[in-house]
Amino acid sequence: MVGVIAGTMAGAADLAALAAMRAGAGYVTLLGDSAGPPHALVRAAFSDHALANDRIGALVIGPGLGRDATARVRLDAALAAGHPLVLDGDALRLLDPDRIRALTVPVILTPHAGEFDALFGRSDDDKITRARDAAARTGAVVVFKGADTVIAAPDGRVRLAPGASDWLSTAGTGDVLAGAIGAMLAAGLDPLAAAAAGVWLHSEAARRSGPAFIADDLADALRSARASL
Repeated sequence: MVGVIAGTMAGAADLAALAAMRAGAGYVTLLGDSAGPPHALVRAAFSDHALANDRIGALVIGPGLGRDATARVRLDAALAAGHPLVLDGDALRLLDPDRIRALTVPVILTPHAGEFDALFGRSDDDKITRARDAAARTGAVVVFKGADTVIAAPDGRVRLAPGASDWLSTAGTGDVLAGAIGAMLAAGLDPLAAAAAGVWLHSEAARRSGPAFIADDLADALRSARASL
C-alpha cells in the first residue's frame, strides 16, 4: 500500500498517486483535500489515525505540499509515522540533512538540481560525487534528477540513468516519478533497487509517450512500461 500526502497543490499529489497505481501498487490512499477520479484511488482526510495504518509500505510526501504551517505539520507527522519514505518537492525544502539522517526508516530523496543545491549546497564537484556525498551525509538513497539521473546509496553504490527524454522537464513529471518510486518501495524492494526501478519505469514511460506529452500522459504510460517487464 502506498500513501500519498496532499498539500496546497492537490493536483501534484493526484499525479503521484495515479503514478503509484499505474506502476503497480495494489492499493493507494491519498491523504488530504482532494476529489475526483480515478475511483480506484482511496481518498481520506489527513489525520494521525490515517497515517497509523500499518499496511502503508511507502509514504510519499512533497509533491504540491507547500511550505506553510500546515505543510510543516503534515511533514512532521509523516516523519513520525514510521513508514518508509519518498521525499520530494517541497518536503526537501523544509528539511535539512541532519534531520533526514536521524530518521530510522528507509528514505529515498528525489531532488532536481535546484532542490539539491538548496538542501546540500552548491559545489563544483561532479554529479556522481555530489550524489554519493549527499547519500552518505543523510543515510538516504538520493535520486539526483536530470538528463543524466544519478542514484546513490549511503554505502557508495551508484546507478546511472542517462539519456532521458527532454520532455521529462515538463511540469508534474517529477511527481509521477515520486509515485512510481513509492510503488516500488511499497512492493518490498530495497531503497536503491526501488529508486532504480522507478527511474527506469519513468524513463520507459516517457519513451513510449513520444514527444509533447504531459505528466498525466506519462502517468498513464507507466502501465504499459510495467507490463513490458
